[in-house]
Amino acid sequence: MLIENVRIAFASMAANKLRTFLTMLGIIIGIAAVITIMTVGNSITRQNEKDMSVFGVNTMNVYMWFREDAQNEEVTVPGDMIPKFTQDMMTKMVNHFRDEIEAVSVTVWLDDGRATLPDGDEEKQYANVSVQGANPGYFTVNKATNPIIEGRAFSKDSLGKDDYDCVVSDRLVKNLFDGDAKKALGKKINIRTNKLDNAYTIVGVYKDALSSMNGMGDPTVSEKDVTTAVMVPFQNAVSLSEDPNASTLQNFDVSAKAGTDVMSFSTDLQSYLQSLLPEDSQYEINVYTNQEMIEETRKTLQQLTLAVTAIGAIALLVGGIGVMNIMTVSITERTREIGTRKALGAPRRAIRGQFITEAVIMSITGGLIGTVLGVLAGFVACHVIKMPMYVSLQSILVSFLFSFGIGVFFGFYPANKASKMDPIDALRYDS
Repeated sequence: MLIENVRIAFASMAANKLRTFLTMLGIIIGIAAVITIMTVGNSITRQNEKDMSVFGVNTMNVYMWFREDAQNEEVTVPGDMIPKFTQDMMTKMVNHFRDEIEAVSVTVWLDDGRATLPDGDEEKQYANVSVQGANPGYFTVNKATNPIIEGRAFSKDSLGKDDYDCVVSDRLVKNLFDGDAKKALGKKINIRTNKLDNAYTIVGVYKDALSSMNGMGDPTVSEKDVTTAVMVPFQNAVSLSEDPNASTLQNFDVSAKAGTDVMSFSTDLQSYLQSLLPEDSQYEINVYTNQEMIEETRKTLQQLTLAVTAIGAIALLVGGIGVMNIMTVSITERTREIGTRKALGAPRRAIRGQFITEAVIMSITGGLIGTVLGVLAGFVACHVIKMPMYVSLQSILVSFLFSFGIGVFFGFYPANKASKMDPIDALRYDS
């Protein structure tokens, strides 16, 4: 019976090609819109998670600031009142969580400028740099984004204010040493900015995994002119800074050991550091994990995708109404056929099943066409925004089920109406 109903459905659709296509058009557009939106949204979400994971899912940013009830934007905070972590607090934290903390990263930005070779042509052979002070833990916390590929990080003996060692990017090495990282080790470079002009010795080279965030992809910036960080010892950067609060530690990054429950640890870390402050302190500790950032961004993108998808669903609703309308017209045109079948003994369920099958076949066909068009449109959209495409199989399945549901829901009323026809009245009907 089902096979026969399917055959009749395709025969009816073939007999009225233009009308069938126009009826399916609403479903095609709706499904295509939903698939396209969900594909682009899913691609953006996946790419964002991939980009964020570069920073390490075990990494946390810890910072201190005024309690929300103590903030007053109209008041300028004096330097001696700026929230800051003390050395004692840091020492206690590391000792207390020695089983959870892998490393602590402390940085300070110094200035932007240009690095050159002592005997080189400064106009032709140079590298744009951002000079930053860092402790040895920086390279452990940021091993995913700035892994050392040659040489070493700072040693415990080269952390003073008079130590002029540096760790540079592979991009700087490409510009100044023809990409030969081993050749660069032990060589001196001159770093000149608006605030300093000093020579530093290269002790390590890191791979720059974040160059896209520093100008790569911008057609106005050449690859040679991309700015990358030159890391110098923290105390050296502080001593050269003109900012009197350069050594003030308001925030730092922590990398948790593998296997640590980062979310639980971040809560414990926040509570512990808060307990080190006086009870009446106007400051509060905040710990923000990359996992939280990824989750918040995912939720935001999902909400946006769902909101835009709802617009596409309107087209599906219009398409469903079109199916019901055309099925009503079809039943009216085939009244005598229905009367003949009932007169020959066809039960109501057979008549109802025939027309529901026809509505479902029409909806599913439109859904399949819409899915193909949606995937193609998603591919084009992702290509335009230069992002890898991630097709959501879930969205395709949902669209297929939605198409089936439209056929059943909007096809039931006219099909049920047809099944209730009186065979004598149907045979007397004159179109």
